[in-house]
Amino acid sequence: MTQHWIKFVYERNTYVVDLDRISTFACTRNGRLVFWLPDGRVQVVIHPKTNPEAHQQILDYVENITGESLGFQFRVNRP
Repeated sequence: MTQHWIKFVYERNTYVVDLDRISTFACTRNGRLVFWLPDGRVQVVIHPKTNPEAHQQILDYVENITGESLGFQFRVNRP
């Protein structure tokens, strides 16, 4: 099984996240991606201009897993 880890800096903290553990991704009208870390305590907002690499990795992940581009909100259903 392939794991989908990304590393990014958010609010002066460095995170390493397995995207397979995130169940819901949302996209705001201005293109920001929003998700909550698996413990549910931290909401992460990734802006395409301030963190383009992580932003693109998440978009690619969602499209790869679902076959669809990310709209405004997308829940990933896994078997």
